[in-house]
Amino acid sequence: MGDLLKKQFEIGRGSLLKDIEACSKEWFDIQFEGLPNTIHWQIGHILTAADNFLFAEDKQLPSEYNTLFGYGSKPSAWQDDVPSVAVLVGQLKTQLEQIKGLPNNRFHDKLPEPILGNNTFGELVSFTSFHELTHIGQVHIMRKLAENR
Repeated sequence: MGDLLKKQFEIGRGSLLKDIEACSKEWFDIQFEGLPNTIHWQIGHILTAADNFLFAEDKQLPSEYNTLFGYGSKPSAWQDDVPSVAVLVGQLKTQLEQIKGLPNNRFHDKLPEPILGNNTFGELVSFTSFHELTHIGQVHIMRKLAENR
């Protein structure tokens, strides 16, 4: 189970990085009509959500990422310095290596209490992958919209 889930992250992040590389720099902060966020926000949100779900006991990211990219946040409310897309991409790559390094025997560990209906760490990893792939799809759509403006 662990290796399969790690592979899902590898495939998803690979797809995300290809979309990011295909973007012009000015596209990252376009907020399209009817969409509440930007590509920049999506990238930060993917990173932050994985940190919160998978590394809650030993978070790797600064606490202000939750304010910038956490659930319910939006780029229109950004007031402080926001990490650049280049910084976030570097952190995505580092985090992927951390995910791939998670011990497989941990995936069967029961969580102290359910998180969003997930009872084991493996279930939470699976949910995190699903959540991430949803947002990667958003990045892909936003890139296509930017290309066709």
